[in-house]
Amino acid sequence: MTEKQNTVPCFTMVKEQIAPVRIPDSFRIENAQEITVQKEPCVSFGNEPCTRFTCKGAWILLDFGKELCGGLRLITREATAGTEIRITLGESLSEAYSALGEKNATNDHSPRDFTATLTALSDLTFGQSGFRFARVELLTDSPISVQSLFAEGQLPAFPREAMIKTSDRRLNKILETAAYTLKLNLQNGYIWDGIKRDRLVWSGDLHQEVITSLYLFGDNVNITNSLSFLRSCTPSDKWMNHIPAYSAWWVINLCDYCSYTNNLKYFAQNQSYAEDILYRFNSCIRNDGRIDFGDQPTAYFLDWPTYETPDSETGTAMIILIASKKYLTFTDCAACREIIKKLEHYLNAPCRTKQTHAFQVLAGNAKTNDCDILEDGGAAGFSTFMAYYILKADAICGGNNMLPILKEYFGAMLSRGATTFWEDFDLSWLNGSGRIDALPKRGQKDLHGDHGAFCYQGFRHSLCHGWSCGVVSFVIEHIFGIYFENGTKKIIVRPHKTCPNFKLKIPLPDGWLRIHYKDGVLQVKAPDYVEILY
Repeated sequence: MTEKQNTVPCFTMVKEQIAPVRIPDSFRIENAQEITVQKEPCVSFGNEPCTRFTCKGAWILLDFGKELCGGLRLITREATAGTEIRITLGESLSEAYSALGEKNATNDHSPRDFTATLTALSDLTFGQSGFRFARVELLTDSPISVQSLFAEGQLPAFPREAMIKTSDRRLNKILETAAYTLKLNLQNGYIWDGIKRDRLVWSGDLHQEVITSLYLFGDNVNITNSLSFLRSCTPSDKWMNHIPAYSAWWVINLCDYCSYTNNLKYFAQNQSYAEDILYRFNSCIRNDGRIDFGDQPTAYFLDWPTYETPDSETGTAMIILIASKKYLTFTDCAACREIIKKLEHYLNAPCRTKQTHAFQVLAGNAKTNDCDILEDGGAAGFSTFMAYYILKADAICGGNNMLPILKEYFGAMLSRGATTFWEDFDLSWLNGSGRIDALPKRGQKDLHGDHGAFCYQGFRHSLCHGWSCGVVSFVIEHIFGIYFENGTKKIIVRPHKTCPNFKLKIPLPDGWLRIHYKDGVLQVKAPDYVEILY
């Protein structure tokens, strides 16, 4: 008998009410601590004490203890009709203090700095963004009394969720944080890239989110909704998200999703569109192997650090090459065979960055000495987007230092107060900076407001980005050593020699994969249709 998953579940969102866990600061507030007390979420005529904003300009700063996707719910007992407040949400404490324009603070994609109107005996919710901190200021003259104030967060409810636990406490925290980061970005039936900024479906950014979502939550409509949405809003003569490589990423996402779920019906529904993409790529590659996208502004794009550098063309070629090879595992395609032949010379092209070198490995050019390049300086040169691919390439080449490197990199964000993983992070940002849950001390840099680059400078930088979740997939695949062949019909389990003891339960298309690994001894349970190899 196997445990059946009857259907791909429809998305369901659940709300959570979270009271502030601390008050970092306030001004002209009476009974400030009352706002941290969890009370009945309903307006009351009772005599219990309220938090009182005594005059115009009174304000309170709140910490909800973790990153959330949602807004603020104020239950107000006393307020003159038309009373105005200013709400400033922040992913860091300093962002909650910021004004629009300060260190690139914005309201892009989701307003996080705005005014709202209160009245007496009201229960009102304001805002929809990603935040952990909130500053509430009274803008009008009459005092107000707030009975309760909650963060109202929103999360998806999946009927099946994975369980992963290791004997390494630091690794557990990294895996839990990455999983929570992804879950926050599974909103309203789609996979967003960020909950503050980038509330969009980006085809390239989606890849790690698709894989990790399958491992953590099984087959779900957030994946197919996102892939189908990208297809529906991108005519076959246009590039997805206006980036040629992102059309190749869409093919990769389609293949990886259909391979894991064995959803051949969905592949067939998208086959013609995928081949339109591949034939269009082939027409853009000259016989000498050079890629020519004409005057496309983002013609070559691997990631932001390599954008408009020689590495960007090689990186783009590798993504197209990987897409073509994956597609051929499903069905023959003349365009794919021609693309592979014409792009093979990029496998040995000189490159400057770890991520470009990693994609050459992932596209089929792995050499044992590649580990020296990929592990040089530990996590130096990593980004939250590219960490998965660099670590994966290192593992393919026989590396042995992946676990300490990933703990160095992702652990550094945790050490500075992160409760989710960020749009980007560079280890050099730690020099002379403090924590995101404290204001910078004199002489310190602001870890949030003074760093970032490209389109994510300063406070515009997102501190909860779905593409940073790939560390979960990497650990499952290359530390726990779980390799899927023929979809999930054949599973090889060979823990890496640096693997800690672990317990694992992840959803398969029909049932669960359960593994207990302790002191070199493996116990594996899987549905009857799965062949297990060691």
